[in-house]
Amino acid sequence: MTLTAPGLAAPTWDHRAAIAIYGTPAGQGAISFLGKGRGARHTNEKTLKPWRRAIVLATRETTGCHGYTDWNGICLTCRTPKPDHGLHANIPTAVDITVTVPKPKSAPKRKRTWPITRASSDIDHHARACLDALAESGLIRDDSQVVELATRKVYPSEHPEALPQPGALIRVYTLAGAPQ
Repeated sequence: MTLTAPGLAAPTWDHRAAIAIYGTPAGQGAISFLGKGRGARHTNEKTLKPWRRAIVLATRETTGCHGYTDWNGICLTCRTPKPDHGLHANIPTAVDITVTVPKPKSAPKRKRTWPITRASSDIDHHARACLDALAESGLIRDDSQVVELATRKVYPSEHPEALPQPGALIRVYTLAGAPQ
């Protein structure tokens, strides 16, 4: 649902990519500081890193984009300056994310249920992990260019956008008429 100010037309979006990622979704949780001079890490680093890597690889395979490889301020692969790097860099972007989480064995089998337990992680943590991985993949320059975001968390095959097994379906849109 897009709300617009009176007198303004609703934006029109062009569909750019539909990316299906299979695996166990991990939300981007809290950051734990290790002490003076020792840096920081995510508290769920062991599950988050493989999940974000799966998103990056699926995005690159689906869209043909590549990550930024620095060489004196330009990308070594495509010779684009860092501020302009990304398949859809500097373009207003909308992202629709459907995260399919594993259904607990104790959940009813014949009745629609909702993933509202702490084990399924917060929906905003899932969105942060997906958006950061899209930026790392080279599809977008930074997740700050996402101006519209829809995220849902479902069990397998219990929603029209749900995957048949755990994973995520990410749809990316750019503002119609924006320069490519």
